[in-house]
Amino acid sequence: MATKYKLITSLAFSATFLAAIATMPTAQAEMYTSGTQVITNGPQTNPGDRSGSWSAQQNVRDSERYEAVVHSNSSFRANRVQKECGPINDRQLHVDCVASFE
Repeated sequence: MATKYKLITSLAFSATFLAAIATMPTAQAEMYTSGTQVITNGPQTNPGDRSGSWSAQQNVRDSERYEAVVHSNSSFRANRVQKECGPINDRQLHVDCVASFE
């Protein structure tokens, strides 16, 4: 008879324990979402990100200067090729990258 009570007590404890586990995620979710607000310090920008400091004309001028230096200065061109094409492991992509500087 004592083993019968042990078994019933054990089953009752297990059922209570499982019921408690089953209700925990719901209680946790309610605790985290009830009225909690996330406050940030807003978007972060760099000086060049503002539209007032950038113009399409300036971008075109900068691009033209870069192209002129790439074509006229072989040392600068070799440096740019190494920097931009050096990390490319695929043979064909590397060849195409180097060819884009010629």
